[in-house]
Amino acid sequence: MVSSEQTQIKDRDDFKVLIVYPNLPLMLVPGLAIALFTRILKDEGYGVDMFETTHYDSHETNYSETKINYSENRVKLLNVRKFSIKDDLGIEIKSNMLKDFREKVIDYQPDLMLFSIVEDTFLQALTMLDAVEDLQIPHLVGGVFPTMAPEVAIAADAISLIGLGEGEQSIVSVANAVRQGKSLEGIPGTWLKKPTGEIIKTAQPPLADINDIIPDFSLFERSRFNRPMGGRVFKMVSIESYRGCPYACTYCNSPSQRLFTKKNELGNYLRRTNIERLRDHMHALKDDLDIEFFFFTDDSFLARPRKEIFEFCDMYEEFKLPFYFNTRAENCDTEILARLKEVNCYRIAFGIECGNEHFRNKVLRRKITNKEIIKRFEMIADSGIAFSLNVIIGLPGETRELVMDTIELVRSIHGYDTLTSFIFTPYHGTSLRKAAVANGWLDDSTITRHNTSRSLLRMPPPHLSADEIDGLLMTLPLYCYFPKSEWDNIRRAETADEEGLQIRKHYSDIYSENFLNENQDMAKTFFDETKGAKAIDLKENYLTSKERLSAESMERLITPMIGF
Repeated sequence: MVSSEQTQIKDRDDFKVLIVYPNLPLMLVPGLAIALFTRILKDEGYGVDMFETTHYDSHETNYSETKINYSENRVKLLNVRKFSIKDDLGIEIKSNMLKDFREKVIDYQPDLMLFSIVEDTFLQALTMLDAVEDLQIPHLVGGVFPTMAPEVAIAADAISLIGLGEGEQSIVSVANAVRQGKSLEGIPGTWLKKPTGEIIKTAQPPLADINDIIPDFSLFERSRFNRPMGGRVFKMVSIESYRGCPYACTYCNSPSQRLFTKKNELGNYLRRTNIERLRDHMHALKDDLDIEFFFFTDDSFLARPRKEIFEFCDMYEEFKLPFYFNTRAENCDTEILARLKEVNCYRIAFGIECGNEHFRNKVLRRKITNKEIIKRFEMIADSGIAFSLNVIIGLPGETRELVMDTIELVRSIHGYDTLTSFIFTPYHGTSLRKAAVANGWLDDSTITRHNTSRSLLRMPPPHLSADEIDGLLMTLPLYCYFPKSEWDNIRRAETADEEGLQIRKHYSDIYSENFLNENQDMAKTFFDETKGAKAIDLKENYLTSKERLSAESMERLITPMIGF
């Protein structure tokens, strides 16, 4: 543990900060928080460098028996088209991450290390801190996980200082204290663990103004900006126009952040960059990085006043670079979609998550009917903008019948380009995690892993087991694409034995060649005459869903989430 009392005093231009970015292997979009911290620290006059783990094949953690490669795993799950890490993206896979990290620290000799982590990378960060513990370098560990689970984060032996909430202000305060040889106690937005074990908790400062800072991505390798999208590779950069989300989805921790800031009178967590400032941000990034694609990281890009959407489009006329964002179907109408198309919106991702209307509304708090979803997507398909659908399986309380409801709804949606399926990940700060723990399906001490790794829930029948969830994850796009006459064979492909894997490969190859094709602009081939064509009569589609769980089972799911 690093002491909370520092004695060495340095000038600003002699003070060096190492930003450490633990990341899932080949999670390709460069972290926006890293770029913000780089800009802030440079503006303060400090030397800044970075070590990130994105291009390493194994992160040498002690909590996973398998290597998880995010990008290649998505190809395996038929979520995206095939691409070459080396040839298409120019990425050389590295090994010996801990050795390289220690060498970096010894060579750079930082005065302070800043870690930005999510729950998926928390245990990885601990191994990295352990690898340099003897060097006794002060550190600050911040990000979503320390914010959502500060008690868990600060309890780790390797960690002595965590940052809660937004780090724009706390990183400067910590750096200044270390540089001036002052105590780290009482810095707003931090928890300090003293050598005695005492925890000093200091309240968070007011929220940052997201208009103020233009991100600086200069520390990232150039290959980090190459990313496949819709079957093509673009040089793209992340950009934030909206921080926070107005919705209350129970599988997401954004509602917890919004409630926390409101309760503690820190300001409104929902903030949007004004259009003029957004223009400045995009011009700076385009000029500095020679960017050809903007990747908006907003939780729900179109969840803003309608007038502002058109103001954005008018401003974006001067760029007209292809761009991507995530949003909800209910935020779309024909005029908005037509204007987005005019300014070169390349692709949109839509979360529908679950096809059972009752479960989706009551458990996930997604208040939209299946009928409305289908109608909206008819309109979205007509816009000519390529789009993908996101679904989650393995949700707390989920049964096979509920997953088949999701498949039926997806089959009723016309025109989607790809289908992305995730396994539910019980992140700290989400109300669905509370429901899983309350029902005995998850130990409260569990640290979650990546959302396409094996399910962490242990649910008894009739709920899905981890093995069943794995099988459904691998075959879900196939159920949605092939006619029901093939479903018996596809169900056999859920089992990962020799025969099942052969059947899975047979159908996956057909799906890749005929549905995914080379890119999103190519026509798709369908074996079911009802697919690929617009529904003339919505009564023939999947408009309603049965209540699959008993009232008692629903009550056990919903009760732990009340007030959260």
